Amino acid sequence: MPPEQHCPGASGPLNDIRVLDFGTFISGTFSAMLMGDMGADAIKVEPLFGDPARTVGPFLKGESHYFQGMNRNKRSIAVDMSSDAGREIVYELVRGADVLTENFRPGVMKKLKLDYETLRKINPRLIYSSTTGFGSRGPLKDHPAYDGILQAMSGISALNAVSCGRVATGMILCVDFNATMLALSSILAALYHREKTNEGQLVETSLLQSSLALQAPESVVALDAEKEGTLGACPYRLFETSDGGIFVGATQDKFWRGLCDAIERPDLGDDAKYATNPKRVQHMWELFEKLEPVFRTKTSAEWERRLLANDVPCGIVYTYEDFFLRNPQVQFMEMNPIIEHPTIGRMHVVGVPFNFEKTPGAIQRPAPLLGQHTEEILREIGFNSARIGELLEHKVVKSAGKPPPVQ
Repeated sequence: MPPEQHCPGASGPLNDIRVLDFGTFISGTFSAMLMGDMGADAIKVEPLFGDPARTVGPFLKGESHYFQGMNRNKRSIAVDMSSDAGREIVYELVRGADVLTENFRPGVMKKLKLDYETLRKINPRLIYSSTTGFGSRGPLKDHPAYDGILQAMSGISALNAVSCGRVATGMILCVDFNATMLALSSILAALYHREKTNEGQLVETSLLQSSLALQAPESVVALDAEKEGTLGACPYRLFETSDGGIFVGATQDKFWRGLCDAIERPDLGDDAKYATNPKRVQHMWELFEKLEPVFRTKTSAEWERRLLANDVPCGIVYTYEDFFLRNPQVQFMEMNPIIEHPTIGRMHVVGVPFNFEKTPGAIQRPAPLLGQHTEEILREIGFNSARIGELLEHKVVKSAGKPPPVQ
């Protein structure tokens, strides 16, 4: 289907749901994309200068590589939400919407007169999803937040020292992505509640809540008991090989014995000091000093062959491109399809990451150009050509191909 067309018969269990996405970067906006994968009509409501994610490189023919990964299956309308005329457009959109997602600091949407209390009066059935950094209330509610900040503050960075020996922040934005999954789960639960009651509601999550939810086992703090035993499993880490690296997850004693057989070190398997996981964790760094030289003697592929022959969980360290483009299981799972973008052309993207037996999701369209569907969406909510022309002329809205307003 050409990317500029609307998809009224979109595939998926949410094909009668309309989502308004006001989010930027990841949290909120990625949940809207996943709802689009499930068939929802996801409309990205952007300021005239666009989602700031559009400015994040690298670029493909002027289009942000980053933006493409977060915004497929959406249509874009660019509108000046700070103006009365722009807000009236948003209010019209809200009247026909089921879900709204946003991830601004507390107070931003209220300043724009687009907060939940305002919009619920226009549409009482609206599910309004808000993702903030530290919550909408409390002493840190206005504290600026990024994924890395919460990794550092919440203990995730410190916890990484258990496996790699030093405090480290992950490049995959786990706090952001978990927050968007929490938002999506909340939205779907709220839609289910609405089916029973016809009531919309405000649902909130935050990067703070996301970071702690990721560490649920670590966050158990007993008030009436002392900790016993050791944290973690061993060996559960990356090992350097002669040509790269391999991750070994010998988390159970049976896997440990299989590992000792695979590396031809029965002496380690017979050593009572390493016989159980708690003992291995207790002597972890000593054990690593013995294992590391062994793994350096062979290639990753050879170790994978030996370990899997002994039923030891493991995985070779690949680059993202090698795994995404060349792994046969990725291809089999249809997780690297090719789609057509109006500017970039053909490109691989991540496939739909869930399967429904009865109502399969699908990639309906690539990420939109800024304002690509402005005129189309305005017509759907009742604006005629003359009125649309006036809005364009007065820079209340922007349409793809039109020059951006002077900042």
